[in-house]
Amino acid sequence: MGPAIWRVLPDSVAHSGTAVTIDASAVVAARAIPPKPTPFSEILELERLLAATWPALETAELGGWLLRYAAGFSRRANSVLALTAPPGGTDAALAAVGAWYEARGARPLVALPGGVAKRLDEELAARGWEAEGRTAVMTKRLEGTAYDGETVVVDAPGAALLEQVGREAPETAARVFGSGPGRGYAEVWRGGELAARGRGAVAGDLVAITNIGTLPAFRRQGLGTEILRALEAWGYEHGARRAALQVEADNEAAIAMYERLGYAERYRYCYRGPS
Repeated sequence: MGPAIWRVLPDSVAHSGTAVTIDASAVVAARAIPPKPTPFSEILELERLLAATWPALETAELGGWLLRYAAGFSRRANSVLALTAPPGGTDAALAAVGAWYEARGARPLVALPGGVAKRLDEELAARGWEAEGRTAVMTKRLEGTAYDGETVVVDAPGAALLEQVGREAPETAARVFGSGPGRGYAEVWRGGELAARGRGAVAGDLVAITNIGTLPAFRRQGLGTEILRALEAWGYEHGARRAALQVEADNEAAIAMYERLGYAERYRYCYRGPS
């Protein structure tokens, strides 16, 4: 029989994540330790804050579910946020959801965040509801670094920004985006054109950063990063101590870029709707 193999992991390492250097000659065996799953409490908190930063034009409560409608502008504002078990059972809840969206001429869609909605996700899949819009939620702790670049942050979305992100419905976009306290719109202008833009919205201690984009002629100049830095600084000035981004899960390049800028993925979500 060979020598006994001992694996020692001090509590300080397990809880703090602090890196410890060990002489290679002292290592008998090793294995990778996966990151801890994000607690359900954190997912629930983030989803409620993110929902507050992206309000629908019309909402309704169904037990612990939030039904949202915004004339088709974005999945987020036109889906059910399901954070609890369905009231009265899945069949009854889906019937109520279907009737509510049918009355508005819309297709029912259910947002399913992380492991919180795992059982409902499986039930909808068994009913033939198809998954779409898989998205990663990434967050970063803000340190209050001052921003001194060319990006300007204003408190109402301008016509050029709404034209770029409004998806041919700028008036609806303006209502979803909102304006005033807790809302910031970052802009970089070049030669009379809105070269790059983004939006920040504060809820609690979180600033949700969305709609970062650069016109094709101005890409690869670092303007997207400038927009992000400006909105982080703006969010900190308005009481946020965390920033959050939502990125399509198959956009590996964007996820890698945000990781380089200090963001870490916390969980993923998807939507399901009837085929």
